Order: sequence, then C-alpha cells, then structure tokens
Amino acid sequence: MYGESKSHTIDPATFETPAIATELGRTWLQVLTEFGRFESQLANGLREFLSSVGQLPLSDDEKRRFALSDLRRAHIDLWELNMLARHREAQSDTNYRKVLYLFALLRRYEDDHPGTLHEAVRERLERQPRLWHHRNEGLPALSKEEAREWRRWAYLKVRSALAQPDRGISDIDVHTATHVLLSLSTGEPPEVLRALTIDDIEATTTPEVEAALTLMAPSERLAHLAEHDHIERIRVRYTKNRAGGEVYDEVYARRDTAPFKAMRWTIMLNASARAESGNPSLILMRDAGGTVRQPPWNRAEYRLASVAERNGVSFTGPNYWARLRKTVTTREALADPRSYLSKGRRHSAETFFGSYTNSPVLRAEAGRVLVEGVNDLFERALTGPTIVTPEAEDALRAGATAPGLDKAMAQALVAGRLDGPQAGCRDPLSSPYEADGSVCTKSMTGTCFGCPNALITRHHLPAAIAIQDLAHPDKAANPETWLHHWKPIYDTITEVILPAFTPEQIEEARQRADLTPIDPGVLNDMRGPQERGAR
Repeated sequence: MYGESKSHTIDPATFETPAIATELGRTWLQVLTEFGRFESQLANGLREFLSSVGQLPLSDDEKRRFALSDLRRAHIDLWELNMLARHREAQSDTNYRKVLYLFALLRRYEDDHPGTLHEAVRERLERQPRLWHHRNEGLPALSKEEAREWRRWAYLKVRSALAQPDRGISDIDVHTATHVLLSLSTGEPPEVLRALTIDDIEATTTPEVEAALTLMAPSERLAHLAEHDHIERIRVRYTKNRAGGEVYDEVYARRDTAPFKAMRWTIMLNASARAESGNPSLILMRDAGGTVRQPPWNRAEYRLASVAERNGVSFTGPNYWARLRKTVTTREALADPRSYLSKGRRHSAETFFGSYTNSPVLRAEAGRVLVEGVNDLFERALTGPTIVTPEAEDALRAGATAPGLDKAMAQALVAGRLDGPQAGCRDPLSSPYEADGSVCTKSMTGTCFGCPNALITRHHLPAAIAIQDLAHPDKAANPETWLHHWKPIYDTITEVILPAFTPEQIEEARQRADLTPIDPGVLNDMRGPQERGAR
C-alpha cells in the first residue's frame, strides 16, 4: 500500500480445525494471486469463520478431522447470524463484505472441487447474505472559506517548492499540498489520484516544439515540456478500481487553469526524482533512508487534520481526503445539475442522492425541503419490497415477530387480507405513487415489485414470474421507457425476490404465472411511448 508491503497469513496449525483451514487456505491463496483486491477483509473474514467452526461442540479428534465435506447449513447460518448482529451495531460495511467474500470463497472451492460441499450448503451459497449494504451519510464538503484557505496554502507551498533546488522532495507538506491542488482542481477521488503514474499522462505541444523532441524518451519529453511551459493540452487517464477498474480520460487545456497548472506543477516537482529512481508514481517523496517512493498516505502525519495543525490552516469536521473532492462535485452539481446527473461520470444518480445531497452548500442552494424530499423518495424507492420466505411465513403464523411488521400486520399478511392482484401491500392508501389518502392505482402494472409498501410471499411468486417475463429487456418496445420504469422492477425481481426462494418453489409458481392479472398499458409503458393523436 503506497509503496509499503502488507502481509496476511492463514496458518492451519493455529486453528482448532486444521483440515478445513488447509482446504480453504489453499483456495484463499489462489484467489489472492489472481485478484488481490480486498485481501484484508477476505483474510479476516476467513479467519473469523474458521474460529467460529472451531467453537463447535465436537471432540478434539472430530475438530482435527473436520473438513469442508462435513460443513452443514447450520454451521454457515450460525456464523452469518453472529456477523449480522455485529453488522447492526457497527454501522459499516465491514461485516457485510466479510460474509460476501467468504460465500464467494466457498463457491470458488466448490467450482474447483465439485461435489465437496453438502447440497444444502451449496443451495445457501447461491442466495443473498442476510446482511445488507450499509449506506452511511455522505461526507460534508469543505466550507467555501476552508476550501479557499486550503487552495491558497497549497498554491503557495508548491510554488515555493518549485524554487528550491530539491523541490521539496523530503517535505511532507509539499506532497500533501500537491495532492490538495490536484483534488480541488480535478475533483477526482483520492485513491484515483494516488494511483496515477507518469504513464497515465500524455502532453501535446506545438509542431515546432515537437520537432525538437523526437529523440527524447516519453518521461523525459513530458518533464521537458512541463519545465519549459510548452504543454498545450494534458490528457490524463484515470482508473477507478472501486468501480470495477473503470478507465476514463480527461483532457485539460490551458484555459482549464486550475487542473492544468496542478498537473504541470506536479510533473515538474518530481521529474528529477523520477529520473533518478525510475519510480513512475506521479507524486513522489524521499524518505529518511534516501529512497524515492510514493508518500505513505495512510500514515497519521498525512491526515488532513495533522496537516492543518502543522500549517495553521482551518479544518473542521470529519478527517477525510474525500471531502476535498466533495467540494468540487458539489460546485459542479450546483452549476449544472441536469448535465451532472445525465453524464454520470462523477456519480450515478443513486450515489449522488444517497451520499452527496447532505452538503450544506447544496442544501442552502437547492432548499432543505426539496433536497430532503428527494432523499426521502429516493430512499423509499431503494428500499424496495419486503420478502417473506416460506420459513418466515411459518414463523409469523406461529406468532413470531419480524422487523418492520407489527403483529397485526403479520397476521393479516399470512391470512391473505393484505393481498392485491399481484402482491401484498402494507397500506394501499399510503402509496409512494399517489397523493396521501388516495388508493394506489398501480396494483396491476407490475410496479408493486419495486415498491417499498409491497410484501412478497411464496403466494405472490406467480405474479413476480409473469412480470419478469413481461418486463424482459428483449421485449421492450421503447428502450428509454424500459430503462426508466421497468428496469428497476425487472432487476428487483431477478436479483432480489426470486433468489430468496428455492428452485422448486419457483418452478411450481411458474406453472401458475399465466393466471396473473396484468395491465401493462396499451400505448405507454411496455408498448412504447405515448403516441400523438390523429388530426
């Protein structure tokens, strides 16, 4: 990480169940050699799972011989339920990811060694974990005053370093000031900027200057152009590893003063050290031992609060580098919200409304009531239907309680008193699609399967399958209509509802799917956009 090595070890001898630890450890190591991301949470999740298995009420000899072929659904459920309890307290995604990655690791082992896992275990691994993605409140942007102060400090710090013989290669504050300039000018995430290398940058110049540089190596050419201010445009290739390795280019011309100057100055600052060391990282430092390397951004002295304290710069609120980016994206969203959301390069609409609308600046400009109203509607849309599996339905009949369902509603649900044409409903008079107090008119259009009021039981599977078939993208008359209206419903049925039931239950429901009453629309919805009337 940032030039420093970090190791993880799975030692079967340290666990009470060394056989299963050996089996999963080998697959874990194989996965890491193929795909090294998220290794920390995968390793920690595996350790915790093996410790959980070691606590089973077995004799020492039984524990020593316990292998993956001995693993049962109850063992998986016990560990997952413990992780669920921790997940509710932690208010973060850590435990969710551990379960997600452990399930994937077990599936990988079964793929490599078919027939090892018990049938019930295999069936459980094909379904979603009980844990869920936790959406924290978005980070606040810096205030206008703070952003202005940080930009001024970084500008003066970097400009001063450019006049020094060593260009501040050993000064922590020069490295951080460079990062601040890049963050406040480009609006790119900190992990994306830190991953930039000189190979990700390409500069163009005038034909006259270019003719004199034909014998230079690319890095030497780039340093020369930056030093003599001969760059006309800079193309930067960014890679978002957290978005599955998404790669995109941004071009900065001279008129793009802030990002153009920040990139040029960063190239100039580290050109000599890069030539000396051969290290391709864009931002470089020289450590106490004289080694040129990437700054260790995860150390305490590189935290924004530490930088602010050393340099007398104002800083309030959470100590996250991502807040610098938030300052830029908030400004862009305010300047042209339609363009910001339609392009989707910064964020999807989901991420923007879920994490970014808590900016004080955005609230002040757009209006607290409007933004909170949009957030509320968006949250309700994201929540989707409540799925009640046959096991849970039996428990409700027996008088058990469930989160989000009071006893009266639970009894009404299992008795069928909440049923509509396609799904159960908490309250048809409180629909997100109608004015309060009005009866919902969407009960036969498939909309229930994306509605937070919906209660889905096994009884409603035929309708879900019928709507899934009707809403398949291959049957869409108008792609835009399908994308905006039917895609969320289709995705919810395909990825959330059906995986909650067994293949046998789904196949049984499929036989009755054609009995579902459906009104998909005649001229609109699945048939395409509204046609103009004849004249």
